[in-house]
Amino acid sequence: MPDAANPVLREAFEYEFSPLDPVGGAHIDPPSNAVYETIVVKGTDMKPAPSLARSWSQSADGLEWRFELRPGLRFHSGAACDAPAVAAALHRCRIRDGRTPQRHYWDPVDSVRSEGDRAIVIRSHYPTTRVMSLLWGTHTLIFNEATRDQDDPFSYGFSVADGTGPFRLVSLSDDRVVTERAPTYAGSPAPFLRNGSAEVPLAGVEWLAVTSAAERLRMLDRGEVDCLHAPPPADVEAVGRDPRFRVLTSKQSSNVYFALDWARRELGFDDMRVRRAMSLAIDRAAIIAAVVAGQGRATYGPLPPESEFYRPEVDARGRHDFAEAARLLDAAGWRPGERGLRWKDGRPLSFGCLVQRDDVLEGTAREIARQLRPLGIEISIEAVKPFLPFYQRLRQGTESFVSKWLWEDPVDALIGFTSTLGQSRINWQHASIPRLDAAFDAWCRAGDDAGLAAAAGTVQDVIAAELPLIPLFTPTDFWVHRAEVTGWRPVAGNLYPFYQDVAIGQSSRGLARGE
Repeated sequence: MPDAANPVLREAFEYEFSPLDPVGGAHIDPPSNAVYETIVVKGTDMKPAPSLARSWSQSADGLEWRFELRPGLRFHSGAACDAPAVAAALHRCRIRDGRTPQRHYWDPVDSVRSEGDRAIVIRSHYPTTRVMSLLWGTHTLIFNEATRDQDDPFSYGFSVADGTGPFRLVSLSDDRVVTERAPTYAGSPAPFLRNGSAEVPLAGVEWLAVTSAAERLRMLDRGEVDCLHAPPPADVEAVGRDPRFRVLTSKQSSNVYFALDWARRELGFDDMRVRRAMSLAIDRAAIIAAVVAGQGRATYGPLPPESEFYRPEVDARGRHDFAEAARLLDAAGWRPGERGLRWKDGRPLSFGCLVQRDDVLEGTAREIARQLRPLGIEISIEAVKPFLPFYQRLRQGTESFVSKWLWEDPVDALIGFTSTLGQSRINWQHASIPRLDAAFDAWCRAGDDAGLAAAAGTVQDVIAAELPLIPLFTPTDFWVHRAEVTGWRPVAGNLYPFYQDVAIGQSSRGLARGE
């Protein structure tokens, strides 16, 4: 059991865990933030902050970035985390053992090399500001490639994970990850961390996968965990009144969306009128009320409200208009017929919808099916296990699906989910819009924030108009911990907490820098 002298944080998370492998894992979970570090981190001002690299510079022509690593860095195995090791990790992240989900982040990069023991040099094909979003993301967590080679690349992340973070892996299963304090940890210069030293207060962190939000909250109430992510939305207000707990709210960098496979031309999904009709017929406010107890923001554009480069006028143009939806379907040739369905060329507008087994996503799919049925659209829902089983089932083919993206950098995420080049990656709906591709290219080539803002604005306008996917809502993010826990908090611009600051009770003393 945890005690004041040897505190172990116990955290309940909503999904089963993926291997702690930045290359081969199906998704990145909170334990990766404790085991690994990146070259730079995304600061609360949305600018790069030091992490493994203490400084960096860009060449006058904008094509080359040079990063100076901090001295004395070591992996958990004791091996030196020097420039050749970091370059080897980045190379493996780039080629991803033939896997492709986030390779679009690397598209602007020409080469990565080490110079001596302390310098990493990244050269791009063209001047770009997006090198930093490549390097601070969870898809470029730095690991020891030599350990990964020895352990077998396809089992790495289960029994061993050789990073530089404050905690090292002890064991991993689908429903539990156990870590312990890493004696090799060298501290962090990230300015948003109160504790920059190598001395971390916790002896370890354990994460439990608890897929039921209600059960996560019951475990917190019984004292079986110290903190949790995503409590039942309807219970948040009551939990906030309980003096035993603290509720933290953050702006989740995510969007729940509905997608129609453009390859299913017999269903009209390549026809913008059909996609537009469904978007107009969906009452987003009703979904938010039914599924997340009103704890969310409706979206008609693809970016989360108030996120970086978000344009509120895009969402302001959106509306719920059932009559206009019916008119558009009529114009597209889908007319009311037998069984209360719309028909065209002898085929009913009836199709399947794939969804991950998740309270929010399944609830959203059910609401969409309920709302579209009076319009003459019939949807049958198929729920599968989240992440890898869902991705595998998508690749087999489906007419539609409901999903959610969660990413530090929304516009970069949308390249994968909506661009033509993403069709072989994570654009499972096979959308292709040349004007959108051009906007993404302008985003990648932007030389300053003004260029990024202009490109991001076009991305939002095009997606809202042509609907390569149908944005629905961004849920409010809630984190709950016992009052005795300090330092466990979401950090703006990042997906998960950092664990260097976390303490329990007596271990929280003396955390501030310089104490």
